[in-house]
Amino acid sequence: MINLDMSKYSIVVLDEVPSTNAYALEHMPFLDNGAVIYTNHQTKGRGRFNRVWISDRTDNIYMSLVLKPDNIENYPYSNLTQYLSVCVCKVLEKEFNLKTQIKWPNDILVNNAKISGILAETKMKDNKIEGIVLGLGLNVNMEFDTLNAIDQKAVSIKVLTGNVGNCETILLKLLDTFFENYDNFVKKGFGFFNEDYIKRCFFLGQNILISENGEKKQYFAKAIDNDGLLLAINEKNEECKIITGDILC
Repeated sequence: MINLDMSKYSIVVLDEVPSTNAYALEHMPFLDNGAVIYTNHQTKGRGRFNRVWISDRTDNIYMSLVLKPDNIENYPYSNLTQYLSVCVCKVLEKEFNLKTQIKWPNDILVNNAKISGILAETKMKDNKIEGIVLGLGLNVNMEFDTLNAIDQKAVSIKVLTGNVGNCETILLKLLDTFFENYDNFVKKGFGFFNEDYIKRCFFLGQNILISENGEKKQYFAKAIDNDGLLLAINEKNEECKIITGDILC
């Protein structure tokens, strides 16, 4: 049974749901700005590029945040998941003394193993954005055997610290950290938190392999630009901007 303090945030608590993002998108007209959809049991969790997120365990955090900006035209949507990734890192560092890494654009790693993933989606109505759904999955108490069954290197707070984490307490700390500077993020975009983001990008200055539209390409990761895009050098020694893609190594 989930026992969240409902007084500070508008939290919709579900014992089980296929996907918190899917629920938020479906119920968008009935959800307030800042509403949180929370469960610790997803049956059909999704990540970027429609990947399956292993989320049928009841010992992790699965949540979606509903955002309905007043001025969507000037809203820094492309940097939203990056902002949340920094917030997650700060909570993990402060509460659990973990050394975090960010794999562009928004995966959170510890010891080169994924601990959290983020997915943003929009709900359209009459060719206009009705709202944004910002989804987060965080491995809190997953054990070694479950982590080893995942198709990529993964880790959890419990495995790293040896202690059981309280999912609801962690969720509230994540929300506090997100909303503490959310207005500044909306006003300033990537420039508001770029230093915090870039210093955790462990792959910069290295040769990396990126999957773009199903094609794997070699690059040298040069920098993160002022818009949060990845500046890279391709095999022809040409500088290019990576707008979307998945860093494989």
